[in-house]
Amino acid sequence: MPEEQEGSGPSGRSRDAKAKPVTPKPTPAKPKRKAETPTLTDDLTGKFLRVGNKLYRTSDDTKPIVRLEPDRLKTSNIDALPDILRIAKANGWTSVRVNGGETFKKAAFLAAAAQGLTVENYTPSKVAQAEADRLQARVAEREKRREAKNAMSKTRQPPDAAVTLKALSERFLNQTHEQNARDPDLRRAQSLVAQTISITRAKYPDDPVKASKEVEGKRQEVALRIASGDKIAAIQLRNQQAQRVREITQDQALGREGRNR
Repeated sequence: MPEEQEGSGPSGRSRDAKAKPVTPKPTPAKPKRKAETPTLTDDLTGKFLRVGNKLYRTSDDTKPIVRLEPDRLKTSNIDALPDILRIAKANGWTSVRVNGGETFKKAAFLAAAAQGLTVENYTPSKVAQAEADRLQARVAEREKRREAKNAMSKTRQPPDAAVTLKALSERFLNQTHEQNARDPDLRRAQSLVAQTISITRAKYPDDPVKASKEVEGKRQEVALRIASGDKIAAIQLRNQQAQRVREITQDQALGREGRNR
């Protein structure tokens, strides 16, 4: 730095005085964000065939329609842009940069608008912007209807499911077999008991008390399952079960014939 002239500064320093050099403060370097390869969400996994970081629509595709690269989604397929922008949104992107011709950029702009994303390096025409606004309005309306539907389904749910299940279990025990079979809420549960009734009648044709005890035990078991919220599927006698009942009935019939002789 050149020497200051005498009296040139406010301090009136002499000719031999030198200005103290100013050391600039070091500017902290911004940490570099790690470039990450986009991932696929579950709802999009079924749309593509993935081979490494290449995505295909079908096995007939000779080249991938999308390539997943660090911080990039590369494609030349204009029809794949809606799904590609969905991948971008699912990965937390809020804006994208698009390379390509005017038609490709416009399609990417509209697909991005439908996902609430912006395209940094594209200035749409007034007509394209109007179409993007219409897309965003439709998406907002669809989300509004979905939220309203979810809120309505929540209000329809009973305030205390445990109390409801207990009441349903008690109703199952208090009603007759015929009433439960006609009850829409208990018809499937009654099918389990009906199965036991059929089997015990074949097993104990001469001992109704023993058969009744087994049926009652099954009824209590099913009631506990209802109270615990266990989903009970409708029961139908399978071929093997039906065959087993027939075999038992035949053996018992032969036994009775032997006793009668």
